[in-house]
Amino acid sequence: MEEEYSVENAKNYIKQRFVEQGDFLILKEDVFDQMLDRIVELDEAFMEETGVNDGEVYDDDKAFDYLFEGMQKAFEEQKMYCMRFVEDYMDYSEGYLESIGAIEWD
Repeated sequence: MEEEYSVENAKNYIKQRFVEQGDFLILKEDVFDQMLDRIVELDEAFMEETGVNDGEVYDDDKAFDYLFEGMQKAFEEQKMYCMRFVEDYMDYSEGYLESIGAIEWD
């Protein structure tokens, strides 16, 4: 049964996964929350710009490049964490989509 996508539920799911993993607990919670908010905004912008919201395929490689560049610009002080943060975000976002039945594998 497919649930409706919710940005808030997605962020809660993704944040919980980051907490369980533990690698980013070194960041202050407000910085982590800002990073999570920004990457979600960037991902939404990427999907809009590339037509994913209109049925186009989500290109993981292009998405990674777009998100990584945007995060490095937005978080200069945390630049060294951005690559791993983006990788983990993409994995956890996919996990959320799978958990609500929003994606299927061919």
